[in-house]
Order: sequence, then C-alpha cells, then structure tokens
Amino acid sequence: MTERRAALIFNPMSGRSGGRPDRIRKMCQLLAGKGVDVEVRATAGPGDAAVLARRAVASGKDMVIAYGGDGTLNEVAQGMSGSRTPLAIWAGGTANVVARDLALPSDAGSLADVIAAGKERRISLGLVRTADSSISRYFLMFAGIGLDASICRGVDQKLKRKTGQFAFWVSGIRHLFGWEPVPFLLDIGGEKHEGAFALVGKGKGYGGGIMMTPNARLEDPDFEVFILPRHRRNYSYLIDLAGCMRGRPERTSGVLLRSKHITATSAGEVWIEVDGEVVAPLPVTIEAVPDALSVMVP
Repeated sequence: MTERRAALIFNPMSGRSGGRPDRIRKMCQLLAGKGVDVEVRATAGPGDAAVLARRAVASGKDMVIAYGGDGTLNEVAQGMSGSRTPLAIWAGGTANVVARDLALPSDAGSLADVIAAGKERRISLGLVRTADSSISRYFLMFAGIGLDASICRGVDQKLKRKTGQFAFWVSGIRHLFGWEPVPFLLDIGGEKHEGAFALVGKGKGYGGGIMMTPNARLEDPDFEVFILPRHRRNYSYLIDLAGCMRGRPERTSGVLLRSKHITATSAGEVWIEVDGEVVAPLPVTIEAVPDALSVMVP
C-alpha cells in the first residue's frame, strides 16, 4: 500500500468541543490503518488556517483535512483555492453547512473511509472584493448582505462558543426590536435590485434548517441570489423566515435570480459576511470562480 501524506488543520477554539484532541487522535489512527499518514497542525489565531493550508499545498501533501466549523473551513479554502490538492471536510465547530451539502458522514469511521477512498469533486468558489481591492475573500457556501451580516456582527462570541448556533438566533431576535434596515443596490446583469437582505448562494444550505437558494450547487459556475425587500415592520421578516425554513423561498416576498457577477453598493453602512464571517462594508463585487477547488466526497 502506497502511503499518502495528509495535513489535518484544526482550530482548538472552534465551537463547544474545542477541537477535541481525543477525536483527532482517533481519526489519525483510523487513517493510518488505511495508509494515510497525518500531520496535525493547530491554528493559533485568525488567518493561521490559510497559512497552514498554503504551506501544506506547497510542501506536496496529498490532501488537506479541515476539522472545524464553517469559519475554519473558509480560512483553509483561502490557502487552497486554485490548487489541485484535494480538501477533506470534517465537520466540527459551531456549524458546517458545506459538510451537510456534500452529504459527508459525521462519524469518524465512515468519514475516514471517504477520505481513504479519495473520490474528488471539483467545485467553484465565490470571491468577494472591496472596491479598492484592499480585501479579497473566497467563500464556499454563501455571502450574506444587510440583515444577515448585521446579525453576524451582533453575535456574542462567548455565547457562540458555549451554545453554537443558538447565539445567532439570539442576535436575530434582538434585531426584530432594534434593527433599522439600510437599503442597498445589487447590479445583476445591468439590472438594479434594491434589498434589505440578500444571500448569494454557492450551495443550497444555510444553517438552522433554513434554505434560501435551493437550486444552488457547489459545482455550478454561477450563483443563485435571494433578495428580500425592505419591510416597514421588522416582524414581517418572520413570515419570510417561515417560508425559507420550509425550503420554499419562492413563496416569500423575495426574488430568486442567477448570476456570475454582482456589484453591491449602498449610500449607508451595509456589511457583507461570507460563510458566517463578517468581511467588509459595501461597496463590493462578488464573482464566481469556476474550477477552483477539489473536495473529497462519498
């Protein structure tokens, strides 16, 4: 059996499990029995996962395993975009909607089988860039503008580490009473669309059982875009939320569009988040980057 070399990157502060050294040791043992030698690397701060992933690719590792939530996975993708090195996704942390979208198993034994089998799928990524190009960020699953990003900015980080996704629901409930919508404009194919919230989806998942871009696929070279208008009363967004929780965004007050390139602008302060991590205020451009990353799949 030819031995393959893998780098396992994890965030020791991710979610409530704190990286779970016991789970990591078990995974390393499982993979060693399948001919995969694993080098474990913990992140020490923001941006470390991207650096570690970039080094793993440059050193000729046969694969990179990202263990953590969507934030950790997003950072790893920054260091691997454009490479041919496959990425294995091991769900941990607060959430990992990409793992669910790819139907990856949650138990270590089954996931080790998937990793050892080495089946790959080439996917596209999204790329958010500020107008002055000072910030450039890839995303795997989605980019949220307006209400969504404001909720992310309002999340209590201590509560997030203790309770996971519940912290986002708490921030969302607070927004029902104190949030003042600031409208923004999306330029999609030369047409202007005003919204108070928009989700640019690369995949169909979102989190918390919510689905806003049901026809988006990770391998597609474009986005599905869900745009909600500004409502006079914040509680009206609960009706839209109910539709999305049933997986029927077309039955809300929003619209669904497809595009490869989007420009987002606003006269006020409106922010954008990617894969649950706040990036920058508008204006930004969002573009699809086809054939950008290899991921391991069942």
